Amino acid sequence: METEFNLIGPSLVEQKPNRRDSAREAVKAYIRGHSLRPGELLPPVRALSEHFGLSRDAIWRALLQLQEEGWIKARANKRYEVSEEVYSRILRSLTVKAIFTGRNSINFTGFRRLADALKGECQRSNMDLRISLLPLNETPADAIWSDCDVMLIDSESSRGFLRVFPDFKVPVIGLDAEYSDRYLMNVVTDHHMGGRMVAERMIRQGSTSVTVVHFEEPQNRIQARIDGFQQVWLESGRPTSSLRMRSVKWSPNHFETALHVQKELRGFKGESDFFITDGRLAAQFLDILDYLKFSIPRDLRLIGYDGAQSGEVTNPPMTVIQQDMEKIASVAVARMSTLIRGEQGVGELVRVDPRLVARISG
Repeated sequence: METEFNLIGPSLVEQKPNRRDSAREAVKAYIRGHSLRPGELLPPVRALSEHFGLSRDAIWRALLQLQEEGWIKARANKRYEVSEEVYSRILRSLTVKAIFTGRNSINFTGFRRLADALKGECQRSNMDLRISLLPLNETPADAIWSDCDVMLIDSESSRGFLRVFPDFKVPVIGLDAEYSDRYLMNVVTDHHMGGRMVAERMIRQGSTSVTVVHFEEPQNRIQARIDGFQQVWLESGRPTSSLRMRSVKWSPNHFETALHVQKELRGFKGESDFFITDGRLAAQFLDILDYLKFSIPRDLRLIGYDGAQSGEVTNPPMTVIQQDMEKIASVAVARMSTLIRGEQGVGELVRVDPRLVARISG
């Protein structure tokens, strides 16, 4: 069952801009909101001034700026009309639907960041974005294709789409999903690089023994993190015996996960640093290590992957590799804008580098 959330909100046209908004942005919002066509007149300066609560002088300056940018053209009677350029470039926007895994909210913190980034990018590009939630392991219905020109899907939803739909009714962009040549574009984090970044940081800090921890049956992107770490760690000349792999049973219940972590750390004597390949799991490890009276980073170091926001409030604050959701959103929206110009193509792959957020834990 699909739950729909409109993150865009009501049209800016029906609201007066706040004081931080420029007159120029206010007039642009009016043009977009009313979908004015080429040749259609803007209201007189006095009417715009009263509508937005701005001075006539500010409106005049805004109109001159918009004329220079190609949004409008001047008429002999001191009125302005919408130009053909802005109609073809801005007003013929796309209706976008983004599918994220969740029932009442997006399941994963990283994808909540991605949804916020997409909202901002789509607003700047005058695209109508709607976020729809698809519960985990629920089969997507055919109605999910309705009312959109292009679709974005996250990694958890991706498997269902590829399995259920032999043909896509609109172009689809995969967001950090497993690669498919059926997608218009695959925008993915370079997880192999993320693993390498963790190993490089630990080597610089003098780590001599590391345990890499993951949930059972790691997905491809998790395996890529492990492979990247292992490659750099072993190429540094450290022996194979200095690198251990451990798995923790996954549970949607945080308390159960904490019990699994506590069982994993039973008998641990602080003989190893940790690379935890999931941010949620890393936060659980920090909590349990703190309970066991280990001092981090004095006794050992720990680096997580993603979960940068939760890492701000762990004890101690957690060093993480963070997926660049803002960049992923920017790349996806830029590709969608080419659809307006009629450009197609499928199977494109863009890898986005992650970022290291250095804090105290490692």
